[in-house]
Amino acid sequence: MKRFLVTLSLLANIVSGAAGCCCRPQDYSFYIKVGSGISFPEPANVFAPYPPWNPAIQGYDSKLGNRSIASLSVGCELLDVVDLEVNISNRSTFKYRKFQIPTTGGGSYTRKFDLNVTSILFCANLLGREIPSCNWDIDCGKIYPLIGAGLGISNLLITNFRTTGLPSTGDSAPYPSFSAENQYTLRKKFTYTLLAGFEYSHNTYWAIGTGYRWFNAGHFKGPRYQRVASGSAVDVADATWKMRFRSHEWFIEFKIFI
Repeated sequence: MKRFLVTLSLLANIVSGAAGCCCRPQDYSFYIKVGSGISFPEPANVFAPYPPWNPAIQGYDSKLGNRSIASLSVGCELLDVVDLEVNISNRSTFKYRKFQIPTTGGGSYTRKFDLNVTSILFCANLLGREIPSCNWDIDCGKIYPLIGAGLGISNLLITNFRTTGLPSTGDSAPYPSFSAENQYTLRKKFTYTLLAGFEYSHNTYWAIGTGYRWFNAGHFKGPRYQRVASGSAVDVADATWKMRFRSHEWFIEFKIFI
C-alpha cells in the first residue's frame, strides 16, 4: 500500500509539472501576413550596343511608371523581437516607352516593352516591441519601430518587346510596320531588400505595419532573339539590351497570428 501511494505521488508530480510547462507563455508565434503598397522604380538605365541598335537623340533610358504591390508572407515571431519569414510578392506590369529619332537621320519610332517583377525572399525583421524606450503603449497594444532585410530571387518577365511606328514596308502598307519583336523573355536575378518603418501590435492577435523599402533586383539582359521587319529571326547574341530594376517602395502589411 505504501509503495502504491509513493507511485501515485510521483505520477501526480509529473502531471502537475507537465501542466505547468503547458501553461508557460510561448516564446514564438507563427503568423500570416498580407501586404500592399506602391513601387516607385528608378529609370531602367538601358544600354543598347551599337551596332545593331541605332543611336538616338533621346537616348534609350526611360522611366517605368509607378505600380502597385501585392504580397503574402508566412513567418515566425521569436521572443517578440525578431520576425523570420518567407515572402512572395508581385509588382504589377511596368511599361517602358521611349520615343526616338536616330542621330543618323530618318523617321521616328517608339521602343517599348512591359515588365513584370515577382520575387521570393527570405526576410528578417528586428522589432522594437520589447526594447526599452523603443515602444509606446496605445489602446491595448504597442507601437514600435522595425528594421529588416531580405534576400532571394526575382523573376523579371519581359513581354511585348518591340519597336513600333516604323514606315510601312512591303505587305504592311498602308499601315506602319514594327521590328525587333519578342513576346516573352524571363530573367532570374538575385534580389535584396532593406526596410524601415513602424508596426502596431494589438495584444497577441494581430499587427499592422508600414514604412519604406529599398528593392534591388540588379542588372539583367533583354531579349536575345528578335524578329525584324522583314520577318526574319535574328540572334543578337551579346548585343542584347542591358538594364536594371531598382525601386523605392512604400508598403503596408497586416499580420495575423495563428
